[in-house]
Parts: sequence; structure tokens; C-alpha cells
Amino acid sequence: MDVVKAVETYITKLVSTPSAMKVLLLDTHTTPIVSLASTQSTLLSHQVYLTDRIDNVKRDRMSHMKCVCFLQPNEDSLDALSAELKEPKYGEYYLYFSNILSKPAIERLADVDEFEVVREVQEYFADYAPLLPCLFSLNHAPTSEKPLYGSSPNAWDSLALERSVQGIIAVLLSLKKKPVIRYEKSSGMAKKLASEVQHRIQAEATLFDFRLTQVAPLLLILDRRNDPVTPLLSQWTYQAMVHELLGIHNGRVNLSMVPDIRPELSEITLTTITDPFFQAHYLATFGDLGTSLKNYVQSYQSRSLAQSPSSINSIFDMKRFVEEYPEFRKLGGNVSKHVALVGELSRLVDRDRLLDVGEVEQGLATSSGSDFKNVQAVVNNPVVPAWNKLRVVILYALRYQKTQTGNIAALINLLLSNGVSPGYVFLNVAGSDQRQDDLFSTESLLAKGRSALKGLKGVENVYTQHTPHLSQTLENLFKGRPQDIIIFMIGGTTYEEARTVALLNQEAGNSLTGTRILLGGTCVHNSSSYVEMIRAAAERFPASVYEPPPESATTAPSLNLNLGGVNTTEDVKVKTRTGALLTLISACIILAFTTMEFFDYRRVGVDTSIVVDRSRGQKLSVRLNVTFPPLLSLDVMDISGEQQRDVSHNILKKRITQSGVDMPAVREDLRNEIDKLAERRASGYCGSCYGGQEPESGCCNSCEEVRQAYTDKGWSFSNPDGIEQCVEEGWSDKLKEQADEGCNVSGRIRVNKVVGSIQISPGRSYQAGSRTFQDLVPYLRDDSNPHDFSHIIHEFFFMADDEYNPNKAKIGKDMKERMGISDNPLDGVEAKTTKAAYMYQYFLKVVSTQFRMLEGKTINTHQYSSTQFERDLTKFNEGENKQGIFTQHGVAGAPGAYFNFEISPILVVHSETRQSFAHFLTSTCAIVGGVLTVAALLDSILFATGRKLRKGGDGNVKLM
Repeated sequence: MDVVKAVETYITKLVSTPSAMKVLLLDTHTTPIVSLASTQSTLLSHQVYLTDRIDNVKRDRMSHMKCVCFLQPNEDSLDALSAELKEPKYGEYYLYFSNILSKPAIERLADVDEFEVVREVQEYFADYAPLLPCLFSLNHAPTSEKPLYGSSPNAWDSLALERSVQGIIAVLLSLKKKPVIRYEKSSGMAKKLASEVQHRIQAEATLFDFRLTQVAPLLLILDRRNDPVTPLLSQWTYQAMVHELLGIHNGRVNLSMVPDIRPELSEITLTTITDPFFQAHYLATFGDLGTSLKNYVQSYQSRSLAQSPSSINSIFDMKRFVEEYPEFRKLGGNVSKHVALVGELSRLVDRDRLLDVGEVEQGLATSSGSDFKNVQAVVNNPVVPAWNKLRVVILYALRYQKTQTGNIAALINLLLSNGVSPGYVFLNVAGSDQRQDDLFSTESLLAKGRSALKGLKGVENVYTQHTPHLSQTLENLFKGRPQDIIIFMIGGTTYEEARTVALLNQEAGNSLTGTRILLGGTCVHNSSSYVEMIRAAAERFPASVYEPPPESATTAPSLNLNLGGVNTTEDVKVKTRTGALLTLISACIILAFTTMEFFDYRRVGVDTSIVVDRSRGQKLSVRLNVTFPPLLSLDVMDISGEQQRDVSHNILKKRITQSGVDMPAVREDLRNEIDKLAERRASGYCGSCYGGQEPESGCCNSCEEVRQAYTDKGWSFSNPDGIEQCVEEGWSDKLKEQADEGCNVSGRIRVNKVVGSIQISPGRSYQAGSRTFQDLVPYLRDDSNPHDFSHIIHEFFFMADDEYNPNKAKIGKDMKERMGISDNPLDGVEAKTTKAAYMYQYFLKVVSTQFRMLEGKTINTHQYSSTQFERDLTKFNEGENKQGIFTQHGVAGAPGAYFNFEISPILVVHSETRQSFAHFLTSTCAIVGGVLTVAALLDSILFATGRKLRKGGDGNVKLM
């Protein structure tokens, strides 16, 4: 379980493709990850000639270069990548993300990749900083701006929780582990994190489909609050000591503040993969480090003598010198770096009296304890910095919280007299009542006996007596003989704990059945960062966190802070008219704002969102009511190939006069005339079909049957006067009688939810081959009866299946009126023409709409937009217009009205929403608290100002 190797493998894979000159783009999160797991020479060996940040907008355009992007899938990085892909600076892009990429993020990248420059998108789970082979960090050092805790020491900040879950998931996926999860029993944060990680593993089951092992890996989630002592101690091993006194940030140490430091050493790199001396001695104690560094310097001196000009006496010596010179220069730089670093550590130890302080700290942190007088001596020593005095008192208070409350109060008063401002936050956040285990072995005889047995083993020296509480936890775990243990420390881990894990791994490596351990945390603390984390977190906790614990002595001082030097107690005790007026005004403001907030809480709003319409295989209905000339045929066809010719089901056609009045019904008389005509004919009469498609009876005894036979044959019914049946029935005369009439078409049409067309044309439609035609002869014939295709659209809209339900239809109609979308674009449209060969086209864009009501009902309906186009079919060439544009039409087209509809892939969702009661309650509390706070500030200012004016007035009187 080597996290450095895991991340290094990922980095090598992503820079290996493509095999060409390339640019590597990183973000703020992945930059330290790459720097910790790879080197510049490694990147150059894979033809990475430029490394830059994705958010650097001043990069030059280099279209000949390939680009490899390694980013964390957060919002900032995705925004920067989207901007990059909209205006690409490189020829090809290979995108790699350090964690799971969501489907919306993939769709977003696909939308912005208009130039199609993205060649590859992959997930490489390196969303953590590999500090050591057995140590990783999420680089989340909590601050006031990026907190770890929520409103209490047992609550997460939501963003910090999500970041921790993502980091742990990345570690598990990079190591291919699907663990059993255990967490610290007393920690609410550990329980919450464990449940979120388990839920995420179940949600991403395909990613965690690894080969089962005989013993399942163990993920152990611990809370820093259970061991507040380890990060507070001075450190005495190389890596931990550098971090404590100087700070190690992603493998870099800033030495710019060191006196007389050389410019090239102002910032140094300190990692085990690039520094062989550090690799060999990062776990060494400060005493052993001096001896090792001395040997290192002597080795360099002996090699420098071998490289001197006096030692070059032959061609072989010159060749050896040239070959070894780069390595020799590198060795010289490394020696200088460690000499400067250890020298600065020695200076700080001497300046801050850390040997004296460390001895007292170790006594407080171990079972031996430390005398109260020793702690007093440290606090009273003027040479010891205030920071070290505070740490010692915190350790004393944590150890003797229940037994020596009087001494704790005395030490706090002593700190105050020495100009140090302590607090009770540590006792309230990580005191004995909040810890699960006994850190100091002071509470039970069994714990004291176990500590005494540990003492028999001996220690390296007096400054390394303390062992982290993690050691005891691991000892208990080893009884179950686990194979792999991954430990995550909420609130940050330390290099001292990492040293413990590294030594245990070394012991396990020497045995055949050793347990492998990996340690990680939200960050890696030193004492200053840990205290700063608690200080920043306390700002979000209740005010009681600053008060003395219940068991504190009565002599413990109250450490309430004075705000701005104004005494906030006197002005609330004195009754003034100004205070009364401010109280009345505050009450009125609170009442007004609360009333407005209540009305806002009761108001039902509508939120509109747009999603992809994922419905399949649905149909929709078209409701229409249009007035046309007579002799109409209504056809429907769509892109799927379905055709409905001369639709009559659910369609009502009515004859109307020129004034729009319905014609009287004459069907009964018409039937009688046909019956009489049949009686006049001889029995057995069989009329000719005149070459048309004969029906099953073989006879066409009426004009309508002859027309149908022509239609079935695919012929046009062009000469009714030459057909016996039509002459006897007076078919031409009936057409003349209906010349001044119109036709009203109304009803519903059922169509597929695909691209299609509703065609209302004169005459009857028929099909010839694979094409559909209209019988236009009766309409276009020159019989002194003028025809045109003027029409009025009374209503035209699309219906969903939900609108067949009267209740849902009413709700949908009310919602449309409420949203202002109840009007249909074609309702009331009137088109007029005097020409027979005239075509009207309406292009409709249908958008599915859904109303989601507050009570849970869902109503589906449709909206549409319309674009109209009309043209004279007798004009094929319109010539040039005023702008010089030449327009020409094809010969295709038939008179009629064509409603061409297209289904949009977008679903518009209108959801009724109402503020929650919790929001109303929170807003009300915020109003009351905010108004009273402002009123109190104004009252205190006015009170103080009035008092000063009164004092000034009294002084003037005395002078006179």
C-alpha cells in the first residue's frame, strides 16, 4: 500500500499519451500532487516541455502542441476547462480527472467541445497528496474561510465532509481496496463520514468490483479530538521537527526568513523520492541526525578531493570526472541544503529553550507526569516565547482537568500576568469529557499497570518518551490479525504518528504475515496549525465554548472579551428615553419584517427548470377548429412513415354559409334522392367503374363509388360530367350549389410524438406508388365558380394525455394563465387570398411542458411556437428584391394549409415551491437577532456619546 507509487503510476500513464511534444495543465489541487509524485526530469523524459496552470489566461496559443490536463473535478476547474475548450490554444486535449466525474460534468464538457479537440477523457484516482509511502493528506488545513467543523465539535461543515469523502474514495480506488469500515464510537463526525463513504461505495459498485481477499481491508476512521496531545508537543525527529519549527508544505520548506541564507536555499525541496539523505534519515532523532550529517559532509569532502585538479593525471581520470561531475554537483547542493536546515533547527532550539520546554512537555504527555513548579518555571521564564508557554499550560490543563483545577486556575492567571491570553476552548472541545480513551493513564489502576510495563521497555531519550495514542489503537487491532489497515484522522494527523506507522511497517516487512498500514488525514498538523484550527472552529461553536468547564475552580478567571473597549453592561442597566424609543422602533421593524416574511412563507412560487425530455413512444393530440372552403381533405403524416389520409375519426366537418352560419342539414333528402334513383334503375344494375379499381362487388353504382375507385387506382377524378352515375346524381350541380359555402373543421387528431405534418387540402387525397397526391380537379377547374384557400384558425393547440382528465385539464389551464402562457400563437389567425393556387405553411415547434403541483400532482401539457410562410404557386421566380436578393421557388407544392410540427427535445418543468417552515423560523430568528443587535449597538453609542457630552458640559460649568 504505497500511495507514492500509486500516484506516480497514474502520473506516468497520463504523461505517456500521446507520444509527442505536449503541455501539462494542472489546477491548484493537482499541482502539489504531481510535484510530490514526479520530478521535472521524469516529465521531460515523456516530452512534457511546458507545465502550466489551467487558470492562467496569459498562455500563448500553440496549435502544434498536444495538451494533457490533470484536474480535480470541482466547479472552478470545470469552469476554467470549459473556457479553454471554447477557445482552444492547443491542437488536441487529453483530459484526466483526479476523482469520479459526474455525468452532468461529462455532458457539459461535450457541449463546450465545439471544435472537437478532446481526444480522451479518463479518471485517474489521485485526489490526495502522497507525502510518504505510508502517509497521505487531503491538504485541507481548516481556516475560518474553509472550516472543518460545523456549528458544534460533533458536526461537519458540508463542503469539508464532501471533500473528505472524495479523498478517501480516491485512496481506496487507487489502491483497489473495498474495505470493512470501522469508526471511533464517541465521534459523531467519524460516524457520519463512515456512513457517507459506505454509501458512496455502494453507489459506485462497479468501480469497487475488486478481487476478494481472504481478509478484507480495514478502513479505520478516528477523530483528532480523542488525542489532542500529540499535535501540541515539540518534535525531535528530523521530518517532524522541520514541520514543527519551519513548516513543510507539499514537500517544500521556506527558509527565506533564516538569517544569512543563500538565495538558492531560500526555498528547498524536502521529499523522500528526490533526496537520498532525507530518505535515509527522515525518521532519525535530532541527536542521531547530527552524527549522520557529519558523516555525510565528510563523504562529500572526500569526493571533492577526488574531483580536484591535482587528482586528474590521465585520460581515464578526465573521463571519470566528466561522468561524475553532475552527480557531484547534485551532492554538493544536497549537502548545503541539509547543513543549512539542521543549522537553523539548532538555532531555533537554542533561542526558544526547547530542550527545557520539551522535557516538561514529555513529562506532561507521559505517565511520569510533571511537577506544577516546573510548569510555573516555564511560564515565568522571560526567555521562553509566549507560544511555548501557552502550549505547556494547555497540556497541563488537559492532563489534570479533573484533579488539579486550582493549579489550572493559578496557571491561567499567571499567563495573563505574563501577557498571554489563554482560553478554555481546548478543555471544552477535547477535554476529558469529550475523549473516548484515557490519554494519560491517570484514571484506572489497570491503565497505570499497563503504562508501567511499557516503561520497562525503555525509550531512546527523554525527549521521545511519548508515543501517540494511535500506537495503542493499532496494538488492539493487531489482535484480530488484519492484513491491510487504512487509517483516516479527522482533524489532521501528525508526522509523529506517521513515524509510528512507518516503523510498524518496517517490522511487518521483516515478517511473513505482517500487517500493512496506511495513515492519512485532512491535513498534517504542527502545533501552530492545530491550535489555529481549534481557534477558527470555536468561532462557529456556541458561546459556552469560551466559558470555564463545570469542574473548574471558583478562582478560575472569566475570559470574556471586551468589544471595542465599550462597557456593554452599564448601558443596559440604565433606563433612558432613547433606549425606550429604540425598543419601540425595533419592535415595529421586527413586526413588519416578520409579517412580510410570513406572507413570503405562505406564498406559493413557481420555479422553472429545463431538462432533457426522456419520454419515449408517446403520442399527443392536436385540437383544432378551422374554417376553410368546401371540398376539404385532412391528412396526417410523420417522419416515422405513418400516414392517415382523409381523417374523419373525432373530426367534425360542417358546411357553413358565407356569413359563417351553419347550413341546415339535408342528409335525409339526399338519401331519399339516391334511393329514388336506385328504384328507377333496373334490378341487377351494375355501374361501370370506368377503369378504376373495382370494389369486391365489381360495380360502381354511385358517383362516390366511382371517385373511390379512381382514388384506389391512383387516378385523378378529372371529368365527372363524362360519368353516367355523376350526371344522374347531379354531382356538378351540387358543386355549383356549394360554391359560395365554406367548411368548418374541428375536433382532435391523434399523432405520434415525432416530426410530422397535418395537411388540410382541397379534394380527396390518394396514394400513387410511395407518394401522396390530392385530387385538385374539382377545386381548380374553370367552372365559373371561384375557389380560394382563405381560412380562419379559431383554435389550434397540442394536448397531452393528462388533459383528457377534466380535473388535470383545469389545473393545467389555471397554471398556464398564472404563468402567462395560456394563449396559443395560432388562435384567431385569419389568412385571406383571392387565388386558387395558394399555399399556406405553418412551422410549429412543440415543447413539452410539465406542471408539478405542491400537493404532488404532475400535469403534462404542451406549448408551441409558430412561424408562418405563404406563397403563390403560380410564381416560380420572384426576381430580385430591393436588397438585390434573387428568390426562386421549386415547382413542388399544392394549395392548402400545412401545419408542420417538430418536437423539441427539451422538457420545461414548472414546479410549485414554498419556503420551508425551518427557513421561515430561521429568517424570523435572524430578523429578531439582527434588529436587536443593531439597536443595542446604536443604544450603546448614543448612551456613551450622551454621557461624554454631559461630562463635558459639567466641566465647562466648573471652569466658569
